[in-house]
Amino acid sequence: MAWNDIIGQQRVKDLLRHLHESGRLPHAMLFFGPAGVGQDAMAIELAKALNCETGTFDACGTCASCRQMGTLQHQRLKLVYGLPSRQDEKTALDKMTEKELEEINEQIAAKAQNPYFTITIPKAAGIKISSIRDVLRESSLRASERGKTVVLVMDAEQLNKNAANALLKSLEEPTGDMLYILTTAKRDLLLPTIVSRCQQIRFDFLSEEMIMEGLRQRLDVDEQDAKVAAHLSGGSFGTALQLLEDDALRSREDLLAYMRALAKYNPNDLVPTLQKFTSELERSELIFFLASVQSWFRDIEAIRNGLADQIQNEGLREPLEKFAAHYTGAECKKAIEEVDFAIDKVYKNVHLMNILLVLSQRLRKCIVSNT
Repeated sequence: MAWNDIIGQQRVKDLLRHLHESGRLPHAMLFFGPAGVGQDAMAIELAKALNCETGTFDACGTCASCRQMGTLQHQRLKLVYGLPSRQDEKTALDKMTEKELEEINEQIAAKAQNPYFTITIPKAAGIKISSIRDVLRESSLRASERGKTVVLVMDAEQLNKNAANALLKSLEEPTGDMLYILTTAKRDLLLPTIVSRCQQIRFDFLSEEMIMEGLRQRLDVDEQDAKVAAHLSGGSFGTALQLLEDDALRSREDLLAYMRALAKYNPNDLVPTLQKFTSELERSELIFFLASVQSWFRDIEAIRNGLADQIQNEGLREPLEKFAAHYTGAECKKAIEEVDFAIDKVYKNVHLMNILLVLSQRLRKCIVSNT
């Protein structure tokens, strides 16, 4: 990976270059912004630059240090992420089973291949104090060696209370050869004292064009699928990748079944459809499905505005046009807002069937209120 491989975020790249070349890199930075827009990727590339044998901001990618950094196994890069908890553990990996260690290694390898990949360890219970202690202990042994140790705390909102306090202490007493980078999409969940001790760097949503180009460069993906994934991603490249990986773009039959059930609003059709979603879909998959519901209403708006050539659900053009012609007063913008509200409830672990029932009632009103 190189700086050009990180999608967008040119403002952040320019800032980091200036801080590096002026010798003003702080001891701690907080990369915050929407999930999946490149916080981890940026941190990893910076770690590579700080340890490249050329000593330049644009890492060579070929020296021994860069090659090791490419596998995320470099002694100067410490990854911190959520792990399962064990009683009486002395180190983060203490009492881990062979299968669990194998899963962790697989996740790290996937992250090395794709820095937009999110490390998710089964049964993880947040970031533990033992993970912070391990990093501090190991890093102290490198203090006299060349380079700079980068401690990357991913999804930092997962720090438990003890881990957060241990990290705070190290932020208050920094050492010259260590750089802490915390990444998060939920800055408000971090301790204010931790936030105040980091230089905060905001990451932005990505444009659909940036996401489409990133997908084309990295994947052998159909042009239409890339277009739809970029549209449904909400400005997140990580979400676009997940959509393609989970084959969520091919759930158009489910979307059509749901919209037909809404139009009829027959409980005999609607309830079984909702039960199918709650039984077969994980929460993340349900969020993607709800995003496709939003895309339906956006397409209806496009058709109404004479922009039928710009619809995202090309495979559903005929039912979309029939819907737009029949429900001429449907409040599409209001419907999109209602889906946003439902997605927020999914994130907050509200009962899924309740979310979908309430959403369906509200969407029905949006569809027929002025028709």
